[in-house]
Amino acid sequence: MKILLVTQNFYPEIGSGANRFRNLYKHLSETNDVTVLTTHPAYPNERMYQDKKYWYDDDINTTQDVKRIEMTTSKQSKSMVMRLLYYFELGLKVRNYIKNNQQDYDVLYVTTPNIFMPWAAFFAQRHTTRRILEVRDLWPDSLTGIDKLKSFKFVFPVLKFLEKRMYQVSDTIIINNEGFRPHIARLAPKVTQHYFPNAFNAEEISFSEPSDDFKVIYTGNIGFAQSYDQLIEIAGGLEARQIHFNAVVYGMNAHQFFDYIKDHDFKYVTAYHEKSRQECLQMIRTHNIQLSILKETETFLNVLPGKIIDGIGCGVPVVTNLGGYANQLINDNQVGYAKEKATTADVLEAIENIKNNHALEQTMRRNARALVQQEFLWERNIEALNRVLAHKK
Repeated sequence: MKILLVTQNFYPEIGSGANRFRNLYKHLSETNDVTVLTTHPAYPNERMYQDKKYWYDDDINTTQDVKRIEMTTSKQSKSMVMRLLYYFELGLKVRNYIKNNQQDYDVLYVTTPNIFMPWAAFFAQRHTTRRILEVRDLWPDSLTGIDKLKSFKFVFPVLKFLEKRMYQVSDTIIINNEGFRPHIARLAPKVTQHYFPNAFNAEEISFSEPSDDFKVIYTGNIGFAQSYDQLIEIAGGLEARQIHFNAVVYGMNAHQFFDYIKDHDFKYVTAYHEKSRQECLQMIRTHNIQLSILKETETFLNVLPGKIIDGIGCGVPVVTNLGGYANQLINDNQVGYAKEKATTADVLEAIENIKNNHALEQTMRRNARALVQQEFLWERNIEALNRVLAHKK
């Protein structure tokens, strides 16, 4: 098959979305002719990609399969108007590429977010290739949890209509979270959905025993979806309990987190700037708990963040305030602690319970190691995805 992957986020960007599409490209390319249409790396900022450590994949660095769109506007602008202009420009260029090249592909595989790329790819276009929509976020519902965008609520009915149409014009929908299935089924009951979670490559799977000092780690963005206030409360609670807490952070509130740690002269809490995926995984493996905290909105609390999969894949117990499928996954498989809308006190108590019960921690570690082999292995999952793309049962 000839497949066109359309994604805003792609290697060498950090983040679960870029890593997911790197893996899709690598594994699908083993048996298919795959092209990637994407942007130049800019998440969380363009400057960091001047560092060669992020460009670790020589095969992708030299391939002609990756087409990067040249943009005149920037999504890094603090102005919402300028950001919208960026997305409109991106959508227009994606639309033009697909209009001129669609006949060269058997499968058009587009991801959301951002939402402008599927709209540009699917709406008012000739339907000559199979349209595969990958849903990694329930947009625009996720915007309701972002305070800065509450003034845009008047356009929500239009956005919801476009969301419904986007699902309906897709031939197949891929979800990375089983929690999305009922929502999409209500809007597009005739479209088949398939679940393919974020996963690990076999070569990435490695387990380590933590050091004698009990340590908690948080890795990732501190932005619109993450609860900055609860994160600093947890940091303060761990400091008071003399429990080591390492946070590898980036995003709009990262600088505030650095300032908070410095101003309070914490001894047990350390903040690090963004690191490559390999560096993060290496750090996670040496810790006792992986922390995942999101804002208490219905949409955010029902996602499956990449950091949860990273924790499980490293054999490290996960502690989170999430509900939905992530909650079920963690608790049913006993790979950590999950309580929807868990308070700071709940989170700290869960951490202390694991710290004070070595047998419990070891059980969670064993369960995580088994679960990653069972559900989160690209080499196994890609076979099923290939059958879906080829329209085979």
